[in-house]
Amino acid sequence: MTLQLLLGFDAAVWHEAADRWQRLARGVDAATDQLIQGTRDLAFAWPSGAGSAAAAQEAATVRTEVSNTYGPAKRIQEAIDQHAYAMSSLRRQAESIVEAARQAGWTVDTAAVTITAPASAYMGGNLDRTGRETGALLNDLRTVVEYARAQDDATAGVINANVPSAQVGFGAGPPGAIARAQELINKIKDPAYQPTAAELDELRDLIQAYGRDQVFAFDLLNALGPKGLLELSGTLATYQLDQPGKDADSLLFSNDTADVVRDLQNGLGVMLATATTETGTTTGLRGETYVPGQYELSSQWVTDLMTAGRSRIDIGDPSSPMRYVEDVYGYQLLGPLLHSGGYDAGFLSTVGGDIVDFEMEQGRGSDLWGETRADNVRLDWTQGHDDNRTPAGYDPMNGLMDALSRNGEAGRDLLTGHTEYTADGPDGGRLPRLDYLLTDRNWDPAADTPGGPGWTAELLENGGDYKNGALEKFGLALEHATTDTAGPDARRLVESIVFETNVDEQALGAANGANPRDGKTVGFADSDLVHPEIRGSMANIVSSYISDVNQNMVDGTRFDTDAAVEVDRTHLVRFLADLGKDHDARQTIAMAEAAYATGSYHDILSGGQDPGAGIDDKTLRSMGVVSHTYGSVMGAVDFGAGEQLHTDSEARDAAHNSVIEERYKAAGFLADQVVGKVTERIPVPGVGDLANEFVGGVLDEIQESAKTDGRGRSAYDLGDLLGSGGDGSAKLAEMALYESGKLEGLPTHLHQDGQLKPVEEWTELDQRDWQDYKGGNGRDTVGHAASQAGESYQNGYEWARNILGQSEGGESK
Repeated sequence: MTLQLLLGFDAAVWHEAADRWQRLARGVDAATDQLIQGTRDLAFAWPSGAGSAAAAQEAATVRTEVSNTYGPAKRIQEAIDQHAYAMSSLRRQAESIVEAARQAGWTVDTAAVTITAPASAYMGGNLDRTGRETGALLNDLRTVVEYARAQDDATAGVINANVPSAQVGFGAGPPGAIARAQELINKIKDPAYQPTAAELDELRDLIQAYGRDQVFAFDLLNALGPKGLLELSGTLATYQLDQPGKDADSLLFSNDTADVVRDLQNGLGVMLATATTETGTTTGLRGETYVPGQYELSSQWVTDLMTAGRSRIDIGDPSSPMRYVEDVYGYQLLGPLLHSGGYDAGFLSTVGGDIVDFEMEQGRGSDLWGETRADNVRLDWTQGHDDNRTPAGYDPMNGLMDALSRNGEAGRDLLTGHTEYTADGPDGGRLPRLDYLLTDRNWDPAADTPGGPGWTAELLENGGDYKNGALEKFGLALEHATTDTAGPDARRLVESIVFETNVDEQALGAANGANPRDGKTVGFADSDLVHPEIRGSMANIVSSYISDVNQNMVDGTRFDTDAAVEVDRTHLVRFLADLGKDHDARQTIAMAEAAYATGSYHDILSGGQDPGAGIDDKTLRSMGVVSHTYGSVMGAVDFGAGEQLHTDSEARDAAHNSVIEERYKAAGFLADQVVGKVTERIPVPGVGDLANEFVGGVLDEIQESAKTDGRGRSAYDLGDLLGSGGDGSAKLAEMALYESGKLEGLPTHLHQDGQLKPVEEWTELDQRDWQDYKGGNGRDTVGHAASQAGESYQNGYEWARNILGQSEGGESK
């Protein structure tokens, strides 16, 4: 770009070119829609065969190629249009300077870019002033030319980056896409290089289009290398600073930059997941040798990634202190990438296990990751930024737990992958990773923030409102690890969860990491065996293993250790009581226990244990066993509930009635989830459609009788629990007997068209008749079973109180 070219710039030609590119972009957009409409049903019209597969692949390729053409065409149109306006403005500035100089008598040489004053201008003592004026005009003119040259280079860069390649068109083919992406990455990974917005957008488009392509992901990551990947993630993170407060209110904050960094970090995560997915084969007599697929990163690459993860890495531009961070651990730069992509279980358990081991080995817990928090630097942009409480990415457990919460196999392998044997541990050994994460780690949500005085002030003011999403994701990870796939490892995890929460110092009332022998302990009500944030997930685990939980409550149960969870009963009582402190966890367990108990009653009353038997002493004794286990489980859960503060009885009744229908309407869901799906791996009594219908019927009946009448009677003194309390326990037994159809001598009012009358249709007369029946003809059956069930619950509650201890003041010791 020269001054003469600038003065001769014709904006009309450029605007016309921009219009043509805009028409092209619109046409491509319309063609994309037509292609989608024309090919989306291809699989249905041609569902199978080699030709079908090839056609589907070709259709997908064409759709991608056409779609990928729109972005470059649009960017070229915008660049050309912007170039026309910018150069027109610069031309006017140059013309103004030249015209001003010529009107003052100066000579302007546009070819040599010189300005010469007339000789008379230097006379009369004006030598210095004329020299300064000439120099100022010339400097202004040259500055405008430099701006024009920079604008010209920028526009040329955008065009060159987006014009179609002779070999692969608009980057539609992987070879061209890989080459261009590699070129951009090589520039951007240099922390001193300042990429243009167009370059970042282009790289984002390429990664989003091809990140799941094995060849694309493999070639780029193999060339980049493990450390290069982490450095790139860190360099991207420094492009935008994040100060506390609403980012939109800051003049220094660019949402466009934050969005592109977010998308690039997510894209890199997708690429890493794609390139590490196992696509190889196993060889050897026992399949002990694994041969990676052609486009699968090698085991050495993964090993190098773990080495880089444990290493210190400097990120950002050293010449810009605000964007430069020293000694960040590589794993802190990997964390953001773990939020996206469906990672292979082998990769995730291997690398994730090393992250946990590394933190444990350093002996500083989660404080390890807070050593190098830089002022206003956010490492992880994938989860947002406007909410101050969004983790900044310094703690890699955020990304790891997010990934594990979506991959039960990886979580199970990670947690059971290392065993330690101790004299006081279970025969199968202890799981140190589980123990550490579950009972020892400090999951401080306020620790994962940027550094600097602004963030310090923010934490002082609002730190108490922060929540640790990583801890909740850990709970989900445990849930999936123990329930997604049945097997010895899943059951071992359940056993270890109960064991570790009971032998930890917190189970003895001491603070985390403290020695109980120091005497600084608190009672059960003031301590947490389980983090409150994961009690819901623990309750879901209990629900899935409800059959095993009940078996552990029966004296003399003989376990097949390969098929059932076996734990110490005292440990189980403590564990259930702790879960009972959480309202939703109580509800989950109560629903599962009600469904399980009802299914067990059905198995007894339908003749599953003794075909042809009526309601005799043997049947009632069998029902008594069910009542005993129900009472033991719910007694423990409700003891924990009783240790929590509750609202007054009237408010509890209102809350109870408002949700009781919703809870019991889930009867069908319970029958399916607890009596159905769980039985795929654990035998639950009375499974099958008939049992499901029976369970649903019983719970429907209890729905009516469980409601609180609002006239002074509380459904349950310790909380608004489903199926809890002695009354709830008795109701289960009563309704099971009523629904069995085997009760003799029932009042005639309770029959309707040859069928038992539904409880919701009972009149006051029917209610009185039922009460009379329980004390008369049904005293030895319904009355006995209900009384036994109520006593079993009370015994279970007292058993829990004896185990956990209670002071004279009513609170547990």
